[in-house]
Amino acid sequence: MKVTLICPRFVANYWSYESSLRLAGKSCLLPPLGLITVASLLPAHWRPRLKDLNIESVSDRDLLGSDVVMLTGMHVQRDSLHEVLRRCRALGVPTVVGGPYATGEPHKLEGEADYLVLGEAEETLAPFCSAFETGCAPKVTPKASAPDLRRSPPPRYDLLRPGFYYHMSLQFSRGCPFTCEFCDIPGLLGRNPRTKDPEQVVNELDAIRATGFRGMVFFVEDNFIGKKKSVRELLPFVERWQRDRGWPFEFYTEASLNLAEDSALMEGMAAAGFRMVFVGLESVSPESIKETKKNQNLTGDMLSRVHTILGHGLEVLGGFIVGFDSDGPDIFERQVEFIQKAGIPTAMLGVLQALPNTPLETRMRAEGRLQDMPRPQDQFGRANFRTVLPAPVLLAGYRRALEALYEPRAYFARVREMLRLRRRLPQIRRTGPMMAVWALRAVLAQGLLAPYRRDYWRYLRDVWRWDRTRLVDAIRHAAPGHHFLLFTKKVVGPRLEAALEGVPGAKEAPPQLGAARGKSLPANT
Repeated sequence: MKVTLICPRFVANYWSYESSLRLAGKSCLLPPLGLITVASLLPAHWRPRLKDLNIESVSDRDLLGSDVVMLTGMHVQRDSLHEVLRRCRALGVPTVVGGPYATGEPHKLEGEADYLVLGEAEETLAPFCSAFETGCAPKVTPKASAPDLRRSPPPRYDLLRPGFYYHMSLQFSRGCPFTCEFCDIPGLLGRNPRTKDPEQVVNELDAIRATGFRGMVFFVEDNFIGKKKSVRELLPFVERWQRDRGWPFEFYTEASLNLAEDSALMEGMAAAGFRMVFVGLESVSPESIKETKKNQNLTGDMLSRVHTILGHGLEVLGGFIVGFDSDGPDIFERQVEFIQKAGIPTAMLGVLQALPNTPLETRMRAEGRLQDMPRPQDQFGRANFRTVLPAPVLLAGYRRALEALYEPRAYFARVREMLRLRRRLPQIRRTGPMMAVWALRAVLAQGLLAPYRRDYWRYLRDVWRWDRTRLVDAIRHAAPGHHFLLFTKKVVGPRLEAALEGVPGAKEAPPQLGAARGKSLPANT
C-alpha cells in the first residue's frame, strides 16, 4: 500500500520566521511531527512517503502514484489542506484527514475528504487501516479514549528531508490540567496529562541525532509541567543522554507560569539543556485573567515571576491576547509596557478568538454573540464574536501595539533587557564554521541591508560596552527580530486595514489609549 502523507502549507505570519530562516539557509522552522508520528503507526507493509508543502510541492504524478493520501493540519493550514483535497478528488485518489482541524470541525470537510479519522491516532489508525484494506472503512472514525503514550512508537524522523528544518521536535506529553476558557486543549486531549517514559524520550533523541541534526529541539507540549512528577523523572535521563553524546541539542518547550514557583524544576531543566520556554501570559489585566479562568497566572506578581524564570537561565517567549470582555481601551498600552519591562523579545500578541469546542465558544453562543464569519488563518482578522471593545477600537489598538512592540529600538531594548536579566548558562551550541557563517549573514542582513541598521549597530554597541563577552549572544538573539521587524513594516498595516473593511465606524478615529473604559456591549460590531 503506497501512502503519501502531506503536510499543508502554513500562511506567512509572525511566527513563521521566513526572513530570519533565510539567514540560516533553512526553509521551515519545524518538521510535521504529527505526520511522522502517523507514519510510525501505519501497518508494517504500508510504504509511506512524506510531502511537506512548506518546503516542497506535490505533483499530480505524486498523487496518482498513491493508493491513498493522508493529511493532517491545524485551522491555520485549512486553505492549503482543502486545495490538496480538491486536487485528489479530481484525480480520483482517496483521501484521509485527521488532526486538530478535522477533529474540531469535521463538518467543514464533508464532501471533500473521503475519510475522517478523528482524535489521537494511536487508538484509531490501526483499525481504520485494516478496514480500508478490505474496502469497508467507515467515512468517519470517531475519537477513541485517550491513548497511553507509553505504547506510542518513535516518530519516523528518517522520512524527513535533511537540512531543510531549522529546529527539530518531539513530544513528551499530551493534555493540560488547567481550564482556560479560550483553550481547546482540554477538549481535544484532556485535562489529565499523559506522558511517555524517559526511555522513550531518549530513544527519540537518538533517532533525531541519527539524522545528522544538531541544534534546537522543541518539546511540543500542551504544558510541559502539567505532570511535574513525570518531568522530574525525565530530566536526569535527558541530562545524562546529553552528556554522554557531547551535548548535541538545546531544548525549548511550553509551560504554564507556575513554573516560576519551582526553582528545583527550573534548575533541572537548565541542567538538561533547556534554554527557552513559551509561557501563556495572556494579559496584564487581573480582571481579564479571572474572566478566562487562567487562575495559575494570578498567584504573585506576573512581572517578578517572568524575571524569576529568566534568573534560572530560561528565556521567556510570551503569549498575549487582547479582546477580553474586561479589556478597556488602555489594554494595548499596558500590554506593551509590561512586555518591555519583562524583557520578552518574542511576544506573540493576538486578538481573542472563540475556537470550536471551547468554553468561550459555548459562552458566546449562549449570549448570542457568535458571528457568522470565518476565523482568520493568521493573527490579523476580527474576532469571531461581538466584543465589548468595538471592532475598530480593538483592531486599531492591536495594530498600534504590534507596531510599538516591533519598532526596532523597542525590540532591541527587550533583547538587551533579556540578556541582562537572564542567568548565563554553560554554552551548549559550539561555535563552528556553520555557526560563524550564520552569524556573518545576520550581521550583513541586519547591519548593512536592513532599514533598521542604525538601531542594530546601536544595540550591538550598547552590548559591547556592557559586556563584550555577550556579543555573540547578542547577535544570535537579535536574528529572529529580522523577520519580526520586516514583517511588521510590510504586513501589519495592510492586513488590519483589510480586516476592518466593511466594519461600521472603522473609518472613524479610535479613542486614544487610556480613554475611559466602555462597558456596554456594542450592537453592531
